[in-house]
Amino acid sequence: MTRFGLLLAVGVLWAMPSFAQTAGRCPSAGAAPESKPAWVLFDLGSAALRPEAKPVIAQAAATAKARQSTKVCVIGQTDKLGDKNYNAKLAQARSQAVANELVHAGYPAKDVVIASNPEAFGSLSFGGNDASEKDRRVTILFR
Repeated sequence: MTRFGLLLAVGVLWAMPSFAQTAGRCPSAGAAPESKPAWVLFDLGSAALRPEAKPVIAQAAATAKARQSTKVCVIGQTDKLGDKNYNAKLAQARSQAVANELVHAGYPAKDVVIASNPEAFGSLSFGGNDASEKDRRVTILFR
């Protein structure tokens, strides 16, 4: 494991909440037609929240409360650069970072579902520069 990978793993474990959140698939039913997902973007190879992410997440928590959403799904995603196993862990770490901030913003931990969809385009490849910023994100869905 690289030094960066070790630091990322330690940081994720340290930041993990002591309360339970659901990990797995987001429920597909129950999304309001007008509910638009929120995106939180990340730097290349990072699960650290950018400063501009906190207001987006706080607004998502407020929106979920106002809509009386039964679940908020956070789905971590990566670009196609790097090892698939690393990307899967990175996508999960990004989801966890956003989930932690949602709870910090006042949304109940028991209603947060954490999922990941590493490598946005699955098995497709667009060459060696598959590092689109929009693929390095967590999508927040209201259910």
